[in-house]
Amino acid sequence: MFLTIKNIPSKSWSSEKPLNLKPKFTTFLLLCVGLSLFGLGEGLLLVSTTGNSPWSVLAEGLSNILNISIGLSTFIISIIVLGFWFPLKQKPGIGTILNILIIATIIDLTLFLFDPPLATFSKYILAVFSVLLVGLGSGIYLIANLGPGPRDGLMTGLTKKKLNFLLL
Repeated sequence: MFLTIKNIPSKSWSSEKPLNLKPKFTTFLLLCVGLSLFGLGEGLLLVSTTGNSPWSVLAEGLSNILNISIGLSTFIISIIVLGFWFPLKQKPGIGTILNILIIATIIDLTLFLFDPPLATFSKYILAVFSVLLVGLGSGIYLIANLGPGPRDGLMTGLTKKKLNFLLL
């Protein structure tokens, strides 16, 4: 059952519409908690120095080239990816915008507050914990149903275009 989930679950606190600009307080709060956990997980994975998620690799590379923070680099990449939504006719929700703002901010805050562990074992434990945090955060913010993140929406839009192309 665990690996057979085909749709994002809906809970009592989920928004009925992704483009809802006035969500319930609980929905909004859980969206922010989920995005914060996601950002914390991404930041801690960077702190662990054992590896990065693919988008963080891109953000870290851009931050090194432009001499800016990884959070700011993540923000810039998110805005660029969001720009690819328009030809795909994707519509951002409040969750999309908060995804860009909260995750980038929390990544920088995490990198500022935490130092890499010294012991190799601790680094790997932190990496595993980080991945679990990203997964938990993803689940919470997606269940809030207030719009996908920039990368999620890009993949959804590309999938719809591909399916429409195949149906022609």
